Amino acid sequence: MLIDFLIIFAGVAGILLLAEVVIRNAVELAGYLGLSGSFIGLTVLSVGTSVPEIMSHVVGSVEIVQHPESMNAISGLLLGTNIGSDIFQQNFILPFVGLVGTVMVVRAQLYDIMGGLLGAAILAWLFCLDGQISHLEGAVLLLAYGGYLLFLMKRDRRLAALPKNESADHHVALLSAAIIIVSFAIMAVVTEYVVVASTELVAILPISASFFGVVFLGVATSLPEFTTALVSMHKGNKDISVGILLGSNITNPLFGIGLGAIISTYTVPDVIVLYDLPVNIATAILLYVFLLRSERLTKKGATILLLSFFIYLYARWLWFPADFSELVS
Repeated sequence: MLIDFLIIFAGVAGILLLAEVVIRNAVELAGYLGLSGSFIGLTVLSVGTSVPEIMSHVVGSVEIVQHPESMNAISGLLLGTNIGSDIFQQNFILPFVGLVGTVMVVRAQLYDIMGGLLGAAILAWLFCLDGQISHLEGAVLLLAYGGYLLFLMKRDRRLAALPKNESADHHVALLSAAIIIVSFAIMAVVTEYVVVASTELVAILPISASFFGVVFLGVATSLPEFTTALVSMHKGNKDISVGILLGSNITNPLFGIGLGAIISTYTVPDVIVLYDLPVNIATAILLYVFLLRSERLTKKGATILLLSFFIYLYARWLWFPADFSELVS
């Protein structure tokens, strides 16, 4: 058991370091291509910071295909990690940033961003209602993400006005692209060890795969968003900071779950359908109401969201005790 914990700790640490490398080089590449700041936050950086969740789905889904008997355990682990990451970002990281700094979304962008966030969560929940996510539903999630990106590109007026960085070295841009690809490959190998060790731990500990994913891996895989958002806010790039956090909550359910479900189908634990996703949707609506009032997250609103995260964890323990005592074999 100790070895499994060490593998997970070292693996997550390695994934976080690789994610930082991916993000840094993605920014370089985006600058070379002339992408706008808001678009970078919602797409390039949100995908970059969601790499741990995305790669977990890819590696875990391949594991399901190779070992179908592990579908229930790995599905609960992957979906719990994905949704747990979204809830942690939305109900903890975002309000924390709002308390120490400023979370602001102009009204013109609020409908696009929050509409995408709510739409992604609701679509994922609808596909989970029957207890499984099929290959076709995974494809729909992935296509929805592609459609959302095209929508953002058309709506982002600044994108067309920004020329490519002609002073940037073409070879440097190619090197950045190569580093990103290599980082993805290494991350896939590291993530495989983390998924296997996590599955073995779940079989030993008196907790379910979904709870382990929500509380432990969900929080751990949210660290790239947390650190990158804080750095962006500190440098005065508030639009990028908010774009990273909200954009990741669009990327995770559409891109992460969609890509994984295309590789293998998922079985969905009842607690995710009955509690986790409804909480995610409800607090997203609450966040939307807070931002709609003044285009910024007030200290009071941030405090309410922060408290809701701890209430969510306590209520999960109180209402779904079987999810804590279930031994997954």
